[in-house]
Amino acid sequence: MKKFAELFKIKKKADVDMGQENMNISGPTEVQHDVHVTYDAHTQSFSGIPDSWKGYIDKFISKAEIERDPDAVVSAVKWMQHSMRMKKEDIKFTPTDRTIKEESDAIDHALDNNSGKSCSGNLEEVSLSNKTSTSADESSTESSVKDKKTLNDEVDNKQAIDAISPVQVRKKPAKLSDEEVLEKLRLLCSPDHPDSIFEKISEIGSGASGTVFIARNRRLGNKVAIKDIDLDKQPKKELILTEIKVMRELRHENLVNFLDVYLLDNHLWVIMELLDGGPLTDVVTETIMKEPQIAAVCNQTLQGINYLHQNGVIHRDIKSDNVLLGKDGSIKVTDFGFCANIQGDEKRQTMVGTPYWMAPEVVNRKHYGKKVDIWSLGIMAIEMIEGEPPYLKETPLRALYLIASNGKPSVPSWDKLSPEFQDFLNRCLEVDTEKRASSEELLSHRFLNKAVSTTTLKPLIEAAQKILDKRISHAM
Repeated sequence: MKKFAELFKIKKKADVDMGQENMNISGPTEVQHDVHVTYDAHTQSFSGIPDSWKGYIDKFISKAEIERDPDAVVSAVKWMQHSMRMKKEDIKFTPTDRTIKEESDAIDHALDNNSGKSCSGNLEEVSLSNKTSTSADESSTESSVKDKKTLNDEVDNKQAIDAISPVQVRKKPAKLSDEEVLEKLRLLCSPDHPDSIFEKISEIGSGASGTVFIARNRRLGNKVAIKDIDLDKQPKKELILTEIKVMRELRHENLVNFLDVYLLDNHLWVIMELLDGGPLTDVVTETIMKEPQIAAVCNQTLQGINYLHQNGVIHRDIKSDNVLLGKDGSIKVTDFGFCANIQGDEKRQTMVGTPYWMAPEVVNRKHYGKKVDIWSLGIMAIEMIEGEPPYLKETPLRALYLIASNGKPSVPSWDKLSPEFQDFLNRCLEVDTEKRASSEELLSHRFLNKAVSTTTLKPLIEAAQKILDKRISHAM
């Protein structure tokens, strides 16, 4: 033991070789000091979060629930904070592996940099962790600058990088300027003046980015939905360009199809199909659907979802608000790009991937894929049974907690459902994504064999529109 201790004995300065005395070791950079959120069962409280957050959590989630699953509480809080930080936009962008990872990272760091601040009722000022950076020693920095200067005198920049490290850095495409984006948009847009082709009839929705209205094609006589997007209000113009390119390629009988796009005075006019039956939400909230009709809607919706999945697109917001109906029996998925959600209340629009339809893996910030749409389809099926999704009467924070903690929700009318419908729901609402069915698998599920003609929905559509006094035909 004595010899072992001597090996680690601290030497006096005089014992240190003088040749090493001037050696400068750079301090660590970008050190992250995380404030880890923990739950103390004895005090029944969290540590690592501001007191203001504790009060907010206690208001909506009971002590027993917090103690049972504190991780679910943390997931719910991070999602809420993330959604409140996000600028509410009408345009949603096609999720990719990159954007999914970026959003997951954003949620993980949504509460950074403000730990300890008082939110005073405003959750945007709260954080769960704090990051700091430690600068390198000044002499080390000076030495580094001299070394780099010497290298640059001898070799070019690329050789210098190779000499410092054998790691090859992936070259990323340069970000387009607003002028470059506009120029590329002009190439994709029809050259005609939209006012010469379309006659505006009535406004049916509006948002931060623009207005949605019904219009008549002067040349063809048909009605369309047009979203007028003010590009001056869009900070992500390059993503809009990408979205148009994707939308032009997506055409399916069960999607609200993109028809054309025009550019007028920095306003983008996106032309989409118009369905006269309105959203499925009106039917599920005002009328009672039978199983064969629910099977028909699920079948047609799945056709659209499967087409998106085959083309590498995740919808990520499947719900009754985003399934539009036509009195001719058309059932089309919308809001997978530019098509604005023109119906529905604020509670249903709280965040991207509306919380009440959100899959557990999204809430828990796990890497997710196409099967999030299958979970949401199962929740939409519950809407068609019960008239609303699970937890709709709960606050978004509590709903997120319940999704993260409970997984598959209970269905009040479960015992009244046929065995085929029960199995269909079980296949959709499987928490284990490996066991959850894919869209392709569900298309051959025996429950869909019960589907009747979608034209049987017409009486339900007309009844709902009469009750709500919101017939699209009135605007035509």
